[in-house]
Amino acid sequence: MSRLHTLHALPEAGRIAPPPALMPFAQSMEAALAQSARLVTDGIVASLPDADTLLAALPSGALAGSAETYTRHLIHADPFGRFSVMLLVWRPGQASPVHGHRAWCAYRVLRGTMTERHYHWNPATRHAALANTVTREAGDTFSVPAGLRHIHQLSNTGDEVAVSLHVYGVEQHQIATGVNLLVDTAPT
Repeated sequence: MSRLHTLHALPEAGRIAPPPALMPFAQSMEAALAQSARLVTDGIVASLPDADTLLAALPSGALAGSAETYTRHLIHADPFGRFSVMLLVWRPGQASPVHGHRAWCAYRVLRGTMTERHYHWNPATRHAALANTVTREAGDTFSVPAGLRHIHQLSNTGDEVAVSLHVYGVEQHQIATGVNLLVDTAPT
């Protein structure tokens, strides 16, 4: 008969810490999940058709976007619910909220140039602080693990519509609530 053990909570992060004996396993699982996100990136690079072929297959008007916010189009849902593929259309000036991820994500810029701002999470203040800004060009492909180790914001700071492809480790019905983990930014 197994015995229940007390869970040690980390109140500053709102997570349950594993007992010390389980720490190596937890760290191994975190590394394996991060590696799987990188493998998805490798798969995107190796097997995704060129951007023009992919974009030409979209319905008429899909690349127009919306004046209010960037648009997301579901272009594939894994029949077993393991992942969903979205096409995001960004008009100039549009940006995502600052966020981490509830599930792994990989993305590729298909058209245009995106700006990605990276943030560091401070569990004591429960805010994210800007760390750096990078430019992502068409063809650039990246993976993002779940959690607050990779907090970012994507935006189109260019003058033309930008398009990116995102693969999320959630089934299609969880896209709205199961992907972004919104965070507050440090006061400036």
